[in-house]
Amino acid sequence: MLKLLQNEWMKLWHKKGTWVMLILLILGVFAFAGLYKWTGNLEKENWKAAEEQSIKEQQSMISAGDLSKDELQEAKDSIKISEYRLKNNVPPVETKSTESYMEEGTILLSFISLFGTIIAAGIVSSEFSTGTIKMLLTRPISRAKILTSKLLTVFIFVITLAALSLVLTFICGSILFGSSDGTDLVIEGNKIVEASSIGHTLYMYVLNFGDIFMSVIFAFMIGSIFRSSSLAIGLTLFINFTGASLVMLLSKYEFVKYLWITNTDLTQFEPGGFSIVDGLTMPFSLTILVIYAIIFLVASFITFIKRDVTA
Repeated sequence: MLKLLQNEWMKLWHKKGTWVMLILLILGVFAFAGLYKWTGNLEKENWKAAEEQSIKEQQSMISAGDLSKDELQEAKDSIKISEYRLKNNVPPVETKSTESYMEEGTILLSFISLFGTIIAAGIVSSEFSTGTIKMLLTRPISRAKILTSKLLTVFIFVITLAALSLVLTFICGSILFGSSDGTDLVIEGNKIVEASSIGHTLYMYVLNFGDIFMSVIFAFMIGSIFRSSSLAIGLTLFINFTGASLVMLLSKYEFVKYLWITNTDLTQFEPGGFSIVDGLTMPFSLTILVIYAIIFLVASFITFIKRDVTA
């Protein structure tokens, strides 16, 4: 299996498109850093005034009485934290800082999701279009191992890009902004405690992988079954772009909770996150995603193993 992985990894990096993706990601990090630096210089906010305004807004939302149970609790927690900051003179993490920039930098994961989808869609279908699948299958190796090595290669590629993005955003943030004097605060039980900004950023990266991995697995399935990378890419992107709208249209129906597109955004369970469908929880969404991932992978493997490849 290790040799298969090494072979797939080398084949991946022999393609010009892979290097183009890498260069685009690096350029994206630097471009976002420059944009964030410029907009950051335009923002000069009095944090105490901002916290006072936040309290007024949260109180107004509570008074309106149209919040869900979770939203109501979130509003109350926000007020507690703002009042704690004002009382104890604890400023939040500055907008123009390494910590804040890294957290905003998670937006770059959308590029990684796109790149992963493109690779996943073509890693099997390209073997059929170029005819190299015949040579690959003549080796005394099971088809299941061959397909597994391709899937793992895509996952490793995506994780590598995400790690590179994280490192580069930290370096850019350190050079352009420096560390913040502010502090992140969270409520644990009945106490307000300090939280690690970097730790929260890493956690947000992990949550975003729910969406990335499902996009990759779905594109991998479509590419394996239909042997068309364009169909796999187009269908995956169409679902990603229209998924939220579709879920919103169907939100009044109970079955929408069991669609995988409803559960891919795991950041909706974070404070400030928005959930279109009520009643979802992190364990429930993870269970739904695992079930769909298994279905997609089983379909991919059955099709690939049983497909007849003529000489």
